[in-house]
Amino acid sequence: MKIIKKLIAIPVMFLFLISGCTTQSEDEKFSKLVQKFMDEYFRFNPVSATWVGYHKYDNLLDDLSEKSLKEKLEWLKNYREKFSKFDLRKLSKDNSIDCRILLEEIDEMIFNLEELREYEWNPLIYNSIVGDGLMYLITQDFAPAEDRLKNALERVKQIPQFVETAKKNLKDAPQIHIETALRQNKGNINILKNDLIKFADTLKISDELKAEVKRASEVAVASLEDYGRWLENELKPKSKRDFRLGKELYYKKMKYYLKSSFTPDEILSLAEKEKAKTHDEMYQIALPLYKYYYGREPKGMDKLAVVKAVLDKIVLEHPKPNEIMDRIKSDLRYLTQFVKEKNLLTLDESKPLVVRETPEYQRGVAVASLEAPGPLEKNMKTFYNVSPIPEDWTPEQVESYLREYNYYSLLELSIHEAIPGHYVQLYYSNRCPSIVRSVFWSGPMVEGWAVYAERLLIENGLLNNDPKMKLIHLKWYIRVVINAILDHKIHAGNMTQEEAMDLMMREGFQEKAEAEGKWKRACLTSAQLSSYFTGFQK
Repeated sequence: MKIIKKLIAIPVMFLFLISGCTTQSEDEKFSKLVQKFMDEYFRFNPVSATWVGYHKYDNLLDDLSEKSLKEKLEWLKNYREKFSKFDLRKLSKDNSIDCRILLEEIDEMIFNLEELREYEWNPLIYNSIVGDGLMYLITQDFAPAEDRLKNALERVKQIPQFVETAKKNLKDAPQIHIETALRQNKGNINILKNDLIKFADTLKISDELKAEVKRASEVAVASLEDYGRWLENELKPKSKRDFRLGKELYYKKMKYYLKSSFTPDEILSLAEKEKAKTHDEMYQIALPLYKYYYGREPKGMDKLAVVKAVLDKIVLEHPKPNEIMDRIKSDLRYLTQFVKEKNLLTLDESKPLVVRETPEYQRGVAVASLEAPGPLEKNMKTFYNVSPIPEDWTPEQVESYLREYNYYSLLELSIHEAIPGHYVQLYYSNRCPSIVRSVFWSGPMVEGWAVYAERLLIENGLLNNDPKMKLIHLKWYIRVVINAILDHKIHAGNMTQEEAMDLMMREGFQEKAEAEGKWKRACLTSAQLSSYFTGFQK
């Protein structure tokens, strides 16, 4: 019997050696395909790859040429076919989830290239590729500084060609996008003139390398200055595109971006109902505060007028312009202690959080943002960006801004952006073992968590259950609700700036400066403003 077994075993083993492998399971096939897809995805998106922490393509800028975009579209359709062949029932639970996420993300990317086609009408995407492509390399210590500088230098050398691609692609654009792009373009020029040169000067590198950086920067600056003139003198005069997406395109984008079971119409209906409900809640909190501030009952006043009268008193408690950053840092210390004392969740205080002014190339869209390191990075800085008050604002505009970002609102802002909002959520998200879920994260999840974090701290007695804090919190929540209404009625309808301002200021109790900024943001973006409310509903 032993001899027989050997005689049988030899040819079987021989066949195995010839084939080189055993039959792969569905999970093994899927994992190998994901690995191949992700590397190719990063090759098509090298600036995003740098942020994620995949540094194979740190020397490249994204290629948005017609040829590259056509290749990318064919590539996406090819992988869509490959991933759609997997039987989800034969995959592990985690791989089944990842497969569905990938199919959804690929569908969204195909939609962006075939139908949305922002590369033809949105100059902001070109600004962000240049700015992010350089700043990630300058500010994050993921590799030796000289290596990062050399990769930045290679990207700088590609800027002139990148600018020519932008000029060739951009055929028509909304005026507000062009105006914002002009301001951001100046920020990119400043990166080259200041940030990059200062970064090089801090390093012990050869004079030849420093000279090469200087020469390449001067050429890139000249090309960006030419690009600015082109935006102003050629694209702007001939552009007539509406900033509104239109109902058909907006509904499609909502489907792909939100990935929600709610339809756009259902989101709008829910938001309208939530607005009325929140007004009632605000009125109940405002009633005793009205008597406290004014010494009488609010006779003959409707609910909105009572709430507004109380908020007009609370917002007077605000910092001076030069105190804002210090106040935010103080609030972060308080929030950290509060979360720990209430044992709401575990905080990792070793992860660096840096409060800074929003880089110039990113300004003009949001008042504040959180810029977290990518999921593959370890112990990199997270930036809490706060846009400075514009130098050309009038005293009235400055006061309006400070009233909006009073002491209570600044605290709410830091809950949302940092602790325990985006900063904490993204920290845990980046620990997820799935590269698919880490890279292709959910916008509604990210924003919905931050809105939930605000509610969580209020329910746990923030500022000793101060009713003024509770009222400001509801003011922030109704902003979330109104964001969804604005998003829908602007891009799927014909809401005017006057109508939007009335909604934000009268029913959302926003200051004029805040409402004006949100109108611009709603014009510049679409679908994202609905993610806060939609994510909080799930």
